[in-house]
Amino acid sequence: MAIHTFTDRKESQPKNTASEPSVDIKDFDIPELQRTLKLAGLLQTSLEIGNILEYFVDSVRDTVPVAGVEYKFDDLALEHNFGKTERHSCAYRLRIAGDNLGEMKFTRNKKFSEDEMESLENFIYHLVYPLRNAISYQKALKAAQMDSLTGINNRSAMDRSLDREVELSHRHDNALSLLIIDIDHFKRVNDTYGHSAGDAILKSMANCFKETMRTSDMLFRYGGEEFALLLSGTDVEGARQVGERIRNAVQTYPFVFDGKDLDMSVSIGVATLGRRDSASRLFDRADAALYQAKKAGRNQVHSQARGRNT
Repeated sequence: MAIHTFTDRKESQPKNTASEPSVDIKDFDIPELQRTLKLAGLLQTSLEIGNILEYFVDSVRDTVPVAGVEYKFDDLALEHNFGKTERHSCAYRLRIAGDNLGEMKFTRNKKFSEDEMESLENFIYHLVYPLRNAISYQKALKAAQMDSLTGINNRSAMDRSLDREVELSHRHDNALSLLIIDIDHFKRVNDTYGHSAGDAILKSMANCFKETMRTSDMLFRYGGEEFALLLSGTDVEGARQVGERIRNAVQTYPFVFDGKDLDMSVSIGVATLGRRDSASRLFDRADAALYQAKKAGRNQVHSQARGRNT
């Protein structure tokens, strides 16, 4: 399957090859111009990529019979599918001003004609600018919710995720647990080896957690040497098991700075959402359990159990 590289009309076109022919956008006829101008107006009304693609696909189907449309953008791990994938396809790699905007594929049960491909390319021309704006917006949102040191979600992302997961848990009567993890004697590391060592430990600790946690778990750096792990669909016993697995993994993880092996441990507080708990109440109970773990001597997992009926 050949993949066409779609570029802005104003960009210089790359040489044609058998595998990646360039697209030369032709002028519109008047009826098609009216349709695409209507589409252009719709595409400017949202910065949500899913909404933009839905408007685009609906407009395309009014002009060109397509069974399925697929869009992928690896940079944001996006994949949107509309309709049913069929045998014959026409695919485009989207690029504008040097920016990669992902790939789009149209499919149906018979080959696309040259006129139909020209229509698709004219529609894509109106898509790429709003799509680029939406991608830039989503990248900015992602950056604003990411901890720059460790590369994991930050406190802002945690607050949003915790509110959302608590609301979903109450709505569907599903278990939800929260772990708050504190690095033991972290100040001693900074005082002994300097803040560069502390930064190295924080990054290694985040990697240790990511290697140990389940794929469905959500990890956050809450602040300083504190991390949080949100466990959807997990009761207090399951959460304690996750906490113990993390605590044991930290004790065997190779924390190294400037050629020196550093022995590290963590204290973990666990709480499970009760029927009347808010997000802040769940956090407070996990934080209280963490305090008990540290008070009891550190390198421990303590929990505050709360049944779904309380």
